[in-house]
Amino acid sequence: MNSKGVAGVIAGATLLVATGLAAQPLGVPPGRWWERPQVAEQLALTAEQKARLESLSVENARGMIDIKAAVEKAELDLRVVAEAEPFDAAKVRAAFRTVQQARTRLENERFEALLRVREVLSADQWRQLRELTRDAVRERAQERRGGQGGPPARPPREREF
Repeated sequence: MNSKGVAGVIAGATLLVATGLAAQPLGVPPGRWWERPQVAEQLALTAEQKARLESLSVENARGMIDIKAAVEKAELDLRVVAEAEPFDAAKVRAAFRTVQQARTRLENERFEALLRVREVLSADQWRQLRELTRDAVRERAQERRGGQGGPPARPPREREF
């Protein structure tokens, strides 16, 4: 694979990580969903739960800054060694392993953040949140189809409602 191909793979993988696809298996919307009055009311969130979710959000955001920076630095280092002459495949492989490790750390932190959110919610609230998310995904997919029965123009992603 040439250096342009390596850069393309890096860009594509970075996009997947940045879109929050790791959250999809748990069916949780990204963003500050607990601040939306309709969602908070439907889930019957208490003031304590909202405060805890807010606190977790701030803690997570602070930690993610450093982790995302590590991913970006590792990706930059990979691009540099992939484009260097003379080409050194061993250095490129080592840089790629560093990128993989940084991305794994990022995904692990996102997953742990989701688990912390789950611990704040009751089982019923968690079920309702996942149902709301599924409904929002279905509605968005239907909007992309223009209300018709055909397939969506692109695969639906779980998003904030």
